[in-house]
Amino acid sequence: MATWTREIIADLIEQASWTARAKSLERLGTRFAEGALEEAEWHAVTDAFRMALYDAEPLVRRVLAESVKTAPDLPRDVLLSLARDIAAVAAPVLEHSRLLSEDDLLPIVLNGSTAHRFAMAARRLISGRLVDALAKFGERMVIQRLIANDGAAVSEATLHRLLDQFPDQPAIAEAIGRRRLLPVSVGGRLFGAWPRRCAGERLFSDRTGSLG
Repeated sequence: MATWTREIIADLIEQASWTARAKSLERLGTRFAEGALEEAEWHAVTDAFRMALYDAEPLVRRVLAESVKTAPDLPRDVLLSLARDIAAVAAPVLEHSRLLSEDDLLPIVLNGSTAHRFAMAARRLISGRLVDALAKFGERMVIQRLIANDGAAVSEATLHRLLDQFPDQPAIAEAIGRRRLLPVSVGGRLFGAWPRRCAGERLFSDRTGSLG
């Protein structure tokens, strides 16, 4: 395997074509994510990752992010560099990596783009603090994705605030209505606000039982 690793790294260095570099990197990243490398190979591959972080072609860096997004032992410097890259590169890691902490993500929420926040809104688990930071920007696509994510800890107060902020956006209200364990106060407010909307009545019924 050591010979295989050296050959792939040599390809990564020598290939002028970005597609060839991306293919070599994908092979490295896939094997790395499988966790089957010996110690010396692990160090060699992670050094190759660090080199790829400076590749001028964003699609090469995107391939790296895709291939290691769920890797459990990705070095922290590589992880953070990918997460802080442009959104087209960072999105897979921002959405999937469990190695990123709330403290890692919050500065990216504040300083990143809508696309960065959109990726984060689909994380498997999102703390209440991170939810509030994401929602504060008022970006409808981000908010709808966040609300649709039952792993996001959206508080009762935040749900009410979103209803106040978007009174004329039925898509957001309907997304709120689909959440599991919808607070009674929010469900009652939704039902009262759209008593004649069949979809709204169905969503409220699904969360509170038969309407009779």
